Amino acid sequence: MEQDDTVKRFQMVELVHKSAKQRAEEAQPHDCRELQQAAFERGRQAGIAEGRAQCHAQVEEEIKKTLRLANQIGRARVIALEEQERDIVEVALAISKKILLRECENDKELVVRQVRQVLGLLHDKTLVTLKVHPQDFKILEPLQHTLRPEWADGDHLALEAFDDVDPGGCLVEQAGLLFDARLTQQLALLASEFGLEAPRL
Repeated sequence: MEQDDTVKRFQMVELVHKSAKQRAEEAQPHDCRELQQAAFERGRQAGIAEGRAQCHAQVEEEIKKTLRLANQIGRARVIALEEQERDIVEVALAISKKILLRECENDKELVVRQVRQVLGLLHDKTLVTLKVHPQDFKILEPLQHTLRPEWADGDHLALEAFDDVDPGGCLVEQAGLLFDARLTQQLALLASEFGLEAPRL
């Protein structure tokens, strides 16, 4: 009888397949939070990557714009400095011209010093023709033999009044050569060193 008890306790398991509805009812509800969290994180990372790519492109474009602007500012600055430098030189030349003219009017010895300096550059004792402004001629004529003392022993210096020479300047001719020491020429030479036109006297 023991055997019969064993059989009674044994329960039979039904080997019939359950329907999907029955399985769904028997299955415990699935926790979707992990899937949702993972999907959210993937979406967030994708959004960050896309945002970075867009931001990087915008930053690159802004950097290019900034560099172009900096180059334009640099060029404009150089042009402005060149114009200011030119203006400063023009003003300095104009001031120099006024000072020279005033000195020529006030200092009658200026032309004597100028002529002596120019004659000192000449080494030959051949005839020199010195052309000066008529006002300066009146000052230089009495001093003709003292302008270059080593030439005092002969007629090596001819002095002429010449309207085309500015007060304080002179033209020197010697052996077919012309040395232009007019103030206008000296100012023109100075102006040309700066790429400018000479101021008018």
